[in-house]
Amino acid sequence: MNRNLSYYYDQKDFSSKHKGENIVNYPIQTMKVLTYCIDTLGIREGTETYRNIIDLASKVKIETANDDNNEWITVMRIIASGCTGKSNYSNDKAHIFSQSELCDFLTLAVKGINEKRMTEMVRGAIFNIYRDIIENYQNFNFSLKSNYPRIIVDVVSIINKGMNTEGKKIDVYHLNEYYKSQKTIEETLQKEKYELQESEQNLIASLSQITNIEMNKLRESLANMQISDVKRISNLCFNYNKLQRYSKLIGESEEGFRHEVEKELGRKLTDSQMHRAINSIRKVRIYIGNVLEGKFTPHDSHGINHVKHNLEYGFQIMGLIECRRRNPRH
Repeated sequence: MNRNLSYYYDQKDFSSKHKGENIVNYPIQTMKVLTYCIDTLGIREGTETYRNIIDLASKVKIETANDDNNEWITVMRIIASGCTGKSNYSNDKAHIFSQSELCDFLTLAVKGINEKRMTEMVRGAIFNIYRDIIENYQNFNFSLKSNYPRIIVDVVSIINKGMNTEGKKIDVYHLNEYYKSQKTIEETLQKEKYELQESEQNLIASLSQITNIEMNKLRESLANMQISDVKRISNLCFNYNKLQRYSKLIGESEEGFRHEVEKELGRKLTDSQMHRAINSIRKVRIYIGNVLEGKFTPHDSHGINHVKHNLEYGFQIMGLIECRRRNPRH
């Protein structure tokens, strides 16, 4: 039994402090359930996940806990949130249950279902979740594994109250569809996160070759840049081979470059536009370096940097970056 929680069993309430951790004024029965569930799920005292759960338990208002009208629901909500790694003790490191532990989590959560709600349809839905864990756990990605406890608590909440833990109304007859949709969302998020990380790595590798700046410095620069600037630099990196080809054409013959660009664009360019395009190509490395280092300071009266604006216009003429949109957030 966890010492930090068992300490309170003989107390009239749980408002005292133990080892620097506040415990909310829950009824003794609720604290016993919390301890039982923590032990059953193999969450060891002193671990980050354990601290997350105690931290969250200390912050849940007794009125909120009473809203669930069931100590099992209260406890499983706290544990599910604590296992996602989102609390003061956490660095967003999720606790991943094993296959058997996840089945145990579902078993504990089901204890919170009102007996009157336990219809044959509900029993069938719960059985399907058990079967899904047993048959498909090895295929769950990280995002799904880390958020699966939250999905289970949502399902139980829908069975009991007709709404998920965020208060969104869900008809119990749509329980299976809701469960499948939540799984799909987590699987999609994981895929998108992976693709984003891969795209960022490719961008950093390209920028390192173009600028000779160390990768760690590039990561810091990108993290501090506006989204719009990151998109423009990404487009330029993607088109860098074309820019190099354009640069070679300009060195051989500006008319040859003009012919090539107008052919690719399918339209004629004015002399002024050609001048802007050529200037931008010649200064592309300077442009990228200055954006990364934050050297383009906006002009006080217009809110833009004219050099940066003119170089971007040259890239826009050639269709290498999107047109600038005046939006302070982007």
